Amino acid sequence: MASQRILLAVALLTQSPALLAHPGIGIVMDDRGNVYYTDLEQVWRITPEGERTVAVPDVHTHQLYLDAAGALHGQHEWYEEATDTWGYYVWRLGRDGELRKTVPDVQGNNTLVRDPAGNTYWSSRTGEGVRVMVTDTAGWDRQLTRHRFRDIRWMHWSTDRNTLLVVDHLQVKEVGAGGAVTTIGDGLKEEGPSFGGVADRHYVFGTWTDRVGSVYVAVYGAGKVRRIDRAGRMTTVYTAPEGWSPCGGLVAPDGALWVMEFSQGNRTRVMRVG
Repeated sequence: MASQRILLAVALLTQSPALLAHPGIGIVMDDRGNVYYTDLEQVWRITPEGERTVAVPDVHTHQLYLDAAGALHGQHEWYEEATDTWGYYVWRLGRDGELRKTVPDVQGNNTLVRDPAGNTYWSSRTGEGVRVMVTDTAGWDRQLTRHRFRDIRWMHWSTDRNTLLVVDHLQVKEVGAGGAVTTIGDGLKEEGPSFGGVADRHYVFGTWTDRVGSVYVAVYGAGKVRRIDRAGRMTTVYTAPEGWSPCGGLVAPDGALWVMEFSQGNRTRVMRVG
Protein backbone atom coordinates (compact mmCIF):
# COMPACT_ATOMS: atom_id res chain seq x y z
CA MET A 1 0.00 0.00 0.00
CA ALA A 2 1.45 3.36 -0.94
CA SER A 3 1.60 5.53 2.13
CA GLN A 4 1.88 8.96 0.58
CA ARG A 5 0.19 8.74 -2.81
CA ILE A 6 -3.54 8.91 -3.44
CA LEU A 7 -4.38 6.19 -5.93
CA LEU A 8 -8.02 7.04 -6.33
CA ALA A 9 -9.35 10.36 -5.13
CA VAL A 10 -13.10 10.40 -4.92
CA ALA A 11 -12.92 14.08 -3.91
CA LEU A 12 -16.25 14.17 -2.17
CA LEU A 13 -16.50 17.43 -0.27
CA THR A 14 -19.20 18.93 1.90
CA GLN A 15 -19.33 22.20 3.78
CA SER A 16 -19.92 22.30 7.53
CA PRO A 17 -20.73 25.38 9.60
CA ALA A 18 -17.91 27.18 11.38
CA LEU A 19 -19.43 26.58 14.83
CA LEU A 20 -18.54 22.87 14.80
CA ALA A 21 -16.00 22.06 17.48
CA HIS A 22 -14.53 18.95 15.88
CA PRO A 23 -15.35 16.46 13.10
CA GLY A 24 -17.09 13.13 13.37
CA ILE A 25 -15.56 9.69 12.94
CA GLY A 26 -18.58 7.97 11.38
CA ILE A 27 -17.76 6.12 8.17
CA VAL A 28 -18.92 2.56 7.36
CA MET A 29 -19.31 0.28 4.33
CA ASP A 30 -22.21 -2.14 3.92
CA ASP A 31 -22.04 -5.56 2.28
CA ARG A 32 -23.18 -4.05 -1.03
CA GLY A 33 -20.16 -1.76 -1.17
CA ASN A 34 -22.00 1.46 -0.27
CA VAL A 35 -19.98 3.84 1.90
CA TYR A 36 -21.82 6.03 4.41
CA TYR A 37 -20.21 8.96 6.20
CA THR A 38 -21.20 11.97 8.28
CA ASP A 39 -20.31 15.62 7.79
CA LEU A 40 -22.26 16.54 10.95
CA GLU A 41 -25.09 18.06 8.91
CA GLN A 42 -26.24 14.93 7.09
CA VAL A 43 -25.14 11.41 6.24
CA TRP A 44 -23.92 10.76 2.70
CA ARG A 45 -23.96 7.59 0.64
CA ILE A 46 -21.33 6.73 -1.99
CA THR A 47 -22.33 3.87 -4.27
CA PRO A 48 -19.80 1.39 -5.69
CA GLU A 49 -20.10 3.36 -8.94
CA GLY A 50 -19.03 6.55 -7.16
CA GLU A 51 -22.41 8.32 -7.08
CA ARG A 52 -22.85 10.50 -4.00
CA THR A 53 -26.27 11.27 -2.51
CA VAL A 54 -27.66 12.31 0.87
CA ALA A 55 -28.84 9.19 2.68
CA VAL A 56 -30.11 10.87 5.86
CA PRO A 57 -30.67 14.66 5.83
CA ASP A 58 -30.52 17.10 8.74
CA VAL A 59 -28.81 14.95 11.36
CA HIS A 60 -25.85 15.87 13.57
CA THR A 61 -24.14 12.56 14.29
CA HIS A 62 -20.50 11.87 15.08
CA GLN A 63 -20.76 8.09 14.83
CA LEU A 64 -22.40 5.51 12.58
CA TYR A 65 -23.13 1.84 13.13
CA LEU A 66 -24.20 -0.97 10.78
CA ASP A 67 -26.11 -3.83 12.39
CA ALA A 68 -26.13 -7.47 11.32
CA ALA A 69 -29.16 -6.88 9.09
CA GLY A 70 -27.38 -4.11 7.19
CA ALA A 71 -29.40 -1.27 8.74
CA LEU A 72 -27.58 1.99 9.38
CA HIS A 73 -27.83 3.64 12.81
CA GLY A 74 -26.89 7.17 13.82
CA GLN A 75 -27.78 9.97 16.18
CA HIS A 76 -29.06 13.49 16.06
CA GLU A 77 -27.64 15.68 18.80
CA TRP A 78 -28.47 19.26 19.68
CA TYR A 79 -27.63 21.76 22.40
CA GLU A 80 -30.41 23.36 24.44
CA GLU A 81 -29.01 26.70 25.51
CA ALA A 82 -31.84 27.51 27.91
CA THR A 83 -31.11 24.46 30.05
CA ASP A 84 -27.41 24.04 29.15
CA THR A 85 -28.02 20.41 28.23
CA TRP A 86 -27.60 18.17 25.22
CA GLY A 87 -30.49 16.30 23.67
CA TYR A 88 -30.42 13.43 21.23
CA TYR A 89 -32.34 10.74 19.48
CA VAL A 90 -31.17 7.63 17.66
CA TRP A 91 -32.36 6.80 14.16
CA ARG A 92 -32.28 3.71 11.96
CA LEU A 93 -32.17 3.59 8.16
CA GLY A 94 -33.29 0.17 6.95
CA ARG A 95 -32.22 -1.53 3.75
CA ASP A 96 -35.68 -0.73 2.40
CA GLY A 97 -35.02 2.99 2.87
CA GLU A 98 -37.33 3.40 5.87
CA LEU A 99 -36.00 5.98 8.33
CA ARG A 100 -37.34 5.89 11.88
CA LYS A 101 -36.37 6.80 15.43
CA THR A 102 -35.31 3.93 17.66
CA VAL A 103 -34.61 6.09 20.73
CA PRO A 104 -36.95 9.11 21.06
CA ASP A 105 -35.93 12.65 22.06
CA VAL A 106 -34.26 12.61 25.47
CA GLN A 107 -31.68 14.63 27.34
CA GLY A 108 -28.17 13.37 27.82
CA ASN A 109 -25.96 11.51 25.41
CA ASN A 110 -25.88 8.10 23.80
CA THR A 111 -23.33 5.80 22.25
CA LEU A 112 -23.32 3.88 19.00
CA VAL A 113 -20.43 1.65 20.04
CA ARG A 114 -21.95 -1.80 19.72
CA ASP A 115 -20.76 -5.33 19.09
CA PRO A 116 -22.45 -7.82 16.73
CA ALA A 117 -24.46 -9.30 19.61
CA GLY A 118 -26.04 -5.92 20.35
CA ASN A 119 -24.15 -5.04 23.53
CA THR A 120 -23.50 -1.31 23.90
CA TYR A 121 -20.33 0.26 25.29
CA TRP A 122 -20.07 3.65 26.97
CA SER A 123 -17.92 5.59 29.41
CA SER A 124 -18.66 6.89 32.88
CA ARG A 125 -16.49 9.37 34.76
CA THR A 126 -15.91 8.88 38.49
CA GLY A 127 -13.61 10.44 41.05
CA GLU A 128 -11.10 7.68 40.33
CA GLY A 129 -11.01 8.15 36.56
CA VAL A 130 -13.13 6.97 33.65
CA ARG A 131 -14.76 3.55 33.50
CA VAL A 132 -15.85 1.58 30.45
CA MET A 133 -19.35 0.23 30.93
CA VAL A 134 -21.36 -2.25 28.88
CA THR A 135 -25.12 -2.56 28.59
CA ASP A 136 -26.20 -6.03 27.51
CA THR A 137 -29.19 -6.84 25.33
CA ALA A 138 -31.35 -7.38 28.44
CA GLY A 139 -30.63 -3.83 29.58
CA TRP A 140 -28.25 -4.67 32.43
CA ASP A 141 -25.21 -2.44 33.03
CA ARG A 142 -21.82 -3.58 34.30
CA GLN A 143 -18.18 -2.59 34.22
CA LEU A 144 -16.30 -4.09 31.29
CA THR A 145 -12.97 -3.79 33.07
CA ARG A 146 -11.63 -2.60 36.42
CA HIS A 147 -9.09 -0.45 34.60
CA ARG A 148 -9.49 3.30 35.09
CA PHE A 149 -8.88 5.39 32.00
CA ARG A 150 -7.64 8.99 31.93
CA ASP A 151 -9.81 10.65 29.28
CA ILE A 152 -11.79 8.48 26.88
CA ARG A 153 -12.28 10.27 23.59
CA TRP A 154 -13.59 7.54 21.24
CA MET A 155 -14.32 3.83 21.30
CA HIS A 156 -14.71 1.24 18.53
CA TRP A 157 -15.70 -2.42 18.64
CA SER A 158 -13.43 -4.41 16.32
CA THR A 159 -15.04 -7.51 14.87
CA ASP A 160 -11.65 -8.42 13.35
CA ARG A 161 -10.03 -8.61 16.80
CA ASN A 162 -13.19 -9.24 18.87
CA THR A 163 -12.09 -6.51 21.27
CA LEU A 164 -12.95 -2.94 22.22
CA LEU A 165 -10.53 -0.23 21.09
CA VAL A 166 -10.41 2.86 23.30
CA VAL A 167 -8.78 6.20 22.52
CA ASP A 168 -7.63 7.26 25.97
CA HIS A 169 -6.18 10.77 25.67
CA LEU A 170 -3.10 10.25 23.45
CA GLN A 171 -3.05 6.45 23.62
CA VAL A 172 -4.97 3.64 21.98
CA LYS A 173 -5.87 0.84 24.38
CA GLU A 174 -7.51 -2.52 23.82
CA VAL A 175 -9.94 -4.20 26.20
CA GLY A 176 -9.77 -7.92 25.65
CA ALA A 177 -11.21 -11.06 27.16
CA GLY A 178 -11.81 -10.87 30.88
CA GLY A 179 -11.35 -7.11 30.92
CA ALA A 180 -7.59 -7.17 30.33
CA VAL A 181 -6.36 -3.79 29.04
CA THR A 182 -3.33 -3.41 26.79
CA THR A 183 -1.84 -0.22 25.38
CA ILE A 184 -1.32 -0.92 21.69
CA GLY A 185 -0.78 2.63 20.43
CA ASP A 186 1.57 5.03 22.19
CA GLY A 187 3.90 7.77 21.01
CA LEU A 188 1.27 9.04 18.58
CA LYS A 189 1.91 12.71 19.29
CA GLU A 190 4.61 14.29 17.15
CA GLU A 191 6.90 17.25 17.65
CA GLY A 192 5.78 20.58 16.29
CA PRO A 193 2.42 22.34 16.06
CA SER A 194 -0.71 20.22 15.78
CA PHE A 195 -3.20 20.44 12.93
CA GLY A 196 -5.33 23.51 13.44
CA GLY A 197 -3.76 23.96 16.86
CA VAL A 198 -5.92 21.20 18.35
CA ALA A 199 -5.36 20.31 21.99
CA ASP A 200 -4.10 16.90 23.05
CA ARG A 201 -7.61 15.67 23.85
CA HIS A 202 -8.53 16.12 20.17
CA TYR A 203 -5.23 14.83 18.77
CA VAL A 204 -6.33 11.21 18.18
CA PHE A 205 -9.65 10.44 16.51
CA GLY A 206 -11.13 7.32 14.90
CA THR A 207 -9.80 3.78 14.98
CA TRP A 208 -10.66 0.83 12.73
CA THR A 209 -9.21 -2.55 11.75
CA ASP A 210 -8.64 -4.78 8.75
CA ARG A 211 -9.27 -8.48 8.28
CA VAL A 212 -5.82 -9.50 9.54
CA GLY A 213 -6.36 -7.51 12.74
CA SER A 214 -4.13 -4.51 12.10
CA VAL A 215 -5.36 -1.36 13.85
CA TYR A 216 -5.57 1.95 11.99
CA VAL A 217 -5.54 5.24 13.88
CA ALA A 218 -6.56 8.65 12.54
CA VAL A 219 -3.95 10.84 14.20
CA TYR A 220 -5.84 14.06 13.57
CA GLY A 221 -3.32 16.33 15.25
CA ALA A 222 -0.49 15.01 13.07
CA GLY A 223 -2.41 14.72 9.80
CA LYS A 224 -1.63 11.02 9.43
CA VAL A 225 -3.10 7.54 9.52
CA ARG A 226 -0.94 5.11 11.47
CA ARG A 227 -1.22 1.32 11.22
CA ILE A 228 -0.35 -0.96 14.12
CA ASP A 229 0.10 -4.61 13.18
CA ARG A 230 -0.44 -7.64 15.39
CA ALA A 231 3.22 -7.53 16.46
CA GLY A 232 2.86 -3.92 17.61
CA ARG A 233 4.83 -2.37 14.76
CA MET A 234 3.58 1.09 13.86
CA THR A 235 3.86 2.61 10.38
CA THR A 236 2.42 5.64 8.61
CA VAL A 237 0.15 4.53 5.76
CA TYR A 238 -1.30 7.90 4.78
CA THR A 239 -0.32 11.55 5.14
CA ALA A 240 -2.93 14.20 4.40
CA PRO A 241 -2.20 17.17 2.14
CA GLU A 242 -1.82 20.61 3.63
CA GLY A 243 -5.03 21.98 5.11
CA TRP A 244 -6.61 18.56 5.68
CA SER A 245 -6.37 15.89 8.36
CA PRO A 246 -7.85 12.38 8.76
CA CYS A 247 -10.56 11.84 11.35
CA GLY A 248 -11.85 8.38 10.42
CA GLY A 249 -11.62 5.58 7.92
CA LEU A 250 -12.23 1.97 7.03
CA VAL A 251 -10.62 -0.92 5.19
CA ALA A 252 -12.86 -2.47 2.53
CA PRO A 253 -13.10 -6.24 1.96
CA ASP A 254 -10.81 -5.84 -1.07
CA GLY A 255 -8.16 -4.28 1.17
CA ALA A 256 -8.64 -0.71 -0.04
CA LEU A 257 -8.16 2.01 2.55
CA TRP A 258 -10.83 4.71 2.71
CA VAL A 259 -10.02 7.89 4.62
CA MET A 260 -12.38 10.58 5.87
CA GLU A 261 -10.76 13.98 6.29
CA PHE A 262 -11.69 17.33 7.78
CA SER A 263 -10.26 20.66 6.67
CA GLN A 264 -9.33 23.85 8.46
CA GLY A 265 -12.21 25.37 6.50
CA ASN A 266 -14.66 22.92 8.14
CA ARG A 267 -15.15 20.74 5.08
CA THR A 268 -15.45 16.96 5.03
CA ARG A 269 -14.27 14.66 2.26
CA VAL A 270 -13.83 10.94 1.74
CA MET A 271 -11.16 9.37 -0.43
CA ARG A 272 -10.20 5.86 -1.39
CA VAL A 273 -6.44 5.57 -1.11
CA GLY A 274 -3.91 2.83 -1.86
